[in-house]
Amino acid sequence: MISRLLRLSDRLTWAAAAFSALAMALLFILMLAEIVSRNLLGKSLGFTWEVSGYLLGLIIFMASSWTLRTDKHIRITLLREHLPNGGMRWLDLLATLIGVVIVGFFTAAFVGFCLQTWHSGTVSSTPQQIPLIYPRALMALGLVVFTLTLIVRALVLIAAPGLLEHTPEDSAMPMEGES
Repeated sequence: MISRLLRLSDRLTWAAAAFSALAMALLFILMLAEIVSRNLLGKSLGFTWEVSGYLLGLIIFMASSWTLRTDKHIRITLLREHLPNGGMRWLDLLATLIGVVIVGFFTAAFVGFCLQTWHSGTVSSTPQQIPLIYPRALMALGLVVFTLTLIVRALVLIAAPGLLEHTPEDSAMPMEGES
């Protein structure tokens, strides 16, 4: 049951990371278009700076789950280096639970913010008047995925911590239907 939950979470984090990668490619294209437009046409595209800001937020929130799951988050290892394996597991669980509370609160607040944006029909203050529900909802989705990833991580740390030794990048991690 826990391994299936972890595999489902891994697929969700992979999808969020893929979406983040697409957003990063779009950010690159937008910035390149802005540079070319300024240098060749002597004119800014205007919308690129606004959309790039939204894409940056999306990239950060959508990539957070994958970064956590593949152990790429920045960690202070001073305590970890001096604790036995059992102590590291409990420290990791404590940090994960604190993360669940903080990110869960932030997610709830951001989802509420999105609902408020949706109900009020808020648009950006730029000439493009982009409906803000779209970028905010995508950022909120990234936060929801991150919160779920932290909850699954906590459950795995409690029930089967050995499962976290394999990251989704590992070819050794069995997928659905494999033994």
